[in-house]
Amino acid sequence: MTAARQSVHARSALWFTNPKARRATWACALAAYLGGASAIAHSSNYEQSLLLVAAVYSVLALSLDLVAGATGLYSLGHAGLFAIGAYTTTILNTHYGWNVFLALPVVVAAVGIVGVVIGALSLRVSGLYFAITTLIFTIIVNVLVSDLSITGGYQGLPGPTFPNFPHALSPLGSALVWAVAGAVLLTITVTWSIRSSALYPALLAIRDSEPFASSVGVRTAATKVAIFSLSAALAGLAGWTFSFLGFITPGQFDTTAAVNILVMVILGGMNTRTGPIFGAVFIGLFPTVVTINPLWQEILFGSIFLIVIVFFPGGFVGLLARAGREIRAKATHTGEAQASVAPGTRPSHSNGSAPDEPREVTAPFRPSVGIDLRATLGSSTAAAREREAVSEIALEVHGVSFSYVKGTKVLDGVDFVVRRGTVHGLIGPNGSGKSTLVNLISGELPCQEGAIRVNGRRIDHLPAWQRPAVGLMRTFQTAGMVSELTLRDNVGLGLFSHLPRIGPRSLAWPLLPSARRDDEKVANIATAALGRVGLEEPWPGSRALDVPHGVEQLAQLAAACVGAPRILVLDEPLAGLSRQEVDQVAAILRDLKAQGVSTIVVEHQARFIFEVCDEVTVLAAGELVKAGSAAEVRSDERVRQVYLGL
Repeated sequence: MTAARQSVHARSALWFTNPKARRATWACALAAYLGGASAIAHSSNYEQSLLLVAAVYSVLALSLDLVAGATGLYSLGHAGLFAIGAYTTTILNTHYGWNVFLALPVVVAAVGIVGVVIGALSLRVSGLYFAITTLIFTIIVNVLVSDLSITGGYQGLPGPTFPNFPHALSPLGSALVWAVAGAVLLTITVTWSIRSSALYPALLAIRDSEPFASSVGVRTAATKVAIFSLSAALAGLAGWTFSFLGFITPGQFDTTAAVNILVMVILGGMNTRTGPIFGAVFIGLFPTVVTINPLWQEILFGSIFLIVIVFFPGGFVGLLARAGREIRAKATHTGEAQASVAPGTRPSHSNGSAPDEPREVTAPFRPSVGIDLRATLGSSTAAAREREAVSEIALEVHGVSFSYVKGTKVLDGVDFVVRRGTVHGLIGPNGSGKSTLVNLISGELPCQEGAIRVNGRRIDHLPAWQRPAVGLMRTFQTAGMVSELTLRDNVGLGLFSHLPRIGPRSLAWPLLPSARRDDEKVANIATAALGRVGLEEPWPGSRALDVPHGVEQLAQLAAACVGAPRILVLDEPLAGLSRQEVDQVAAILRDLKAQGVSTIVVEHQARFIFEVCDEVTVLAAGELVKAGSAAEVRSDERVRQVYLGL
């Protein structure tokens, strides 16, 4: 790492590891926020009305970005959730005399429950279909509030009056401003805390590669529903605050509003910490600040939106972030140039490549280096594994059959045994059922017939996310890593099942000493794991999007190994690797074998299989052809015919 970049990392590490620096930073930010809220609370009614609407929309936009940006669930139903929150607050207060503060937890909980139902739809439909389904929900809600007498029909209802401060607190200004400021602060705290937690990389993995997320122990279905429910509850909070701003009418929650909420997120910057706030403020103030002909106003607004979508897809905040990266890159380049001409030094990049172009950096592979599974959060698990009495058989597949289409069996009565502490090859021609068998072992597919046992325990009924808990991890033919995360963060996902209560703790992650300790441990272990597969600096801090294919494949292997598995399933780990990288994988497999890990390798490179594997199983047309030692299988006449073509 260059001296200039080391300096940047040192300053960053100082902030993260220094509690006083963190507390001082957050104290200054909170003081600035409260000062701004106080200024608004003492401003004119006109200014308050404008800024309060923008603040309420900020809560709404942040709630939507929590699911759209982090999990890829593009919801157009948040306008309907927003309406339920506003109308429920108004009806409880005006019709039944409820105190507005008593109504708040009821409203938030009720909308959160509705969010559970809508979130459950994501388990059946996704992408465009999920967006259309949630849009239909908004339309239904809009029709109901337009027709029901209790909601006032098309004329709507006057919102409740927010109570003023007691006389002793009257110097604070408008009580409503402080209530809305509290709602915004709560939403920012929750969303930012989740983005700082170990749950956030798991959410991105669910968005980009759900099988990868399941393979490291993420309960993907329940997590998606829970996050959508939380997002819905925050939308209900936005509805509660919005009810105090005047009349509540159906037109405020129609399909146009549903689209506008999504536009707020996109304009500001999807999946960013502050982007939704910028987008909400822009859209909330745009019609008032730009006082021109309504037609030209719409044309101008549409033009701005198109420009952002086409030229700046990262939104306003994405544009600022890119500018910041360019400035830092120039500053780093200048520092390196100065360091390169200093006496007694030499240039860091002899080929003249820029330091922020990871594809051009050559990280040396170390074929002799090994990976120590005990250097993980699961070290106690590894120790327990060493103490426990286990049988010679690590994995047993008995009588497994599977069909994608009724009547056509992809696997037919396959028996497959892996002995403990061996490297076991699984080979066969294309279409032989290898990938299907791997997916059955890892839980990606349900077992239709037969049984699968790990250490004598049946696991064929367990979903994929529970397999890591019994010591089974896997890799994929195509590395399904999260492109925008660093390799360190991707590898750290392999420790997900070793971290307790991630979901509840994510709501206040930065405030918890245990969470900060876990962050530090995960980062250190992930960096060490990358080093043990030959990926030292600068690879750990490089985004998966920016690294070569071979580096990504090795990082995927590190992610599978870092959780101290007992059984490791590698699905075509050599795809696209150079000869040097293939040698690196072979060295890693030997080290895993020395530690007692049972490894199953699915691979087309016959030479690698017969050189590295202790035993080999051959499939053809979904049936077992031969199983035995590598030498025995290699010399078998039928194997030579169906696979080796000899």
